[in-house]
Amino acid sequence: MSTAEYTAVAPAEQATDFRFQHWLAVRRAAIVLYFAGLILWSSEYGIPVQRELVILWTCGALACASIGRNPRQIVLLVLDWLPMVLVLVAYDFTRGAADTFGISTHFTPMIDFDKALFGGETPTEWLQAHMYDPHALTAWNVGFTLTYTSYFITPFALAGWFWVRDRLDFLRYRRRLITLALAGLATYILFPAAPPWLASQEGLLGAVQRTTGKGWDIIGIGTAGLFSEGQASVNLVAAVPSLHAGFTMLVALSIWPRVRQRWLRPLLLLYPLAMGLTLVACGEHYVFDVFLGWAYAGAILAGWTAWEKRAGNRTRLFPAIPRSVPASSAEAGQSG
Repeated sequence: MSTAEYTAVAPAEQATDFRFQHWLAVRRAAIVLYFAGLILWSSEYGIPVQRELVILWTCGALACASIGRNPRQIVLLVLDWLPMVLVLVAYDFTRGAADTFGISTHFTPMIDFDKALFGGETPTEWLQAHMYDPHALTAWNVGFTLTYTSYFITPFALAGWFWVRDRLDFLRYRRRLITLALAGLATYILFPAAPPWLASQEGLLGAVQRTTGKGWDIIGIGTAGLFSEGQASVNLVAAVPSLHAGFTMLVALSIWPRVRQRWLRPLLLLYPLAMGLTLVACGEHYVFDVFLGWAYAGAILAGWTAWEKRAGNRTRLFPAIPRSVPASSAEAGQSG
């Protein structure tokens, strides 16, 4: 833990309420009304699936939870979340141009890997042949759509939970999230790669459809249009690695040490596994992409954890001078 992190404060712990006995009730009422407004908004415009919009709604909820507290908590809210917003906006903007740098799109390496691993047939082709019926929608379509969409919500909802409980945990999680996004972007630029559904259109695979949005045709609530527009506006050859797989694995691994019952921890891996199945079955990614996304998440988490451990050791060896101790006193102690 670095010196800056050592002095980081948990917003919910250090911010003190103004002199009013019922701020807790006011905060709870504000949060209830806020989420009621979110439900009404979603019923009218659809569930928010844009990352920036999800972060905005999350920060709004955190602002409601900060009502009546020290005003510095609102300042911290803006300062803590702004870097993540800026990076994700830049990520979305540059990802859309990642295939315009003159590097040829890769189609076959991922196909060759999956076929070598699974006996000559890609799992995407097999799963779509056995689970997808273009003439009928099933519970599988709903499950896959909800799992896929959770990628746009869960990582940032977890960030909000960390921010409320412990700002230091939030700062650590934020740097992992940002690093993973930047690592994915760098790979998209250096290795533009086509997803299975696009390879199918080029005749390199059998019949593979992009089916992640099919569940909205059953669920409705206005999200299908937003979802389709979002898919059409992003870079279509940013498939390696799968950040859907990477972010969900990062979520699972970030929660892992906080589950007290160790026998329950492996259940957290069901989330990235479900996401991996969804991505492959819906034609979005190959198994190769999913494995690489998981590897990116694990490597980034391990790297930052090792760095923080070394920084913490340095802090313990050379602790910061407490703010309450005058500099002259510290100097006197050293001279003695």
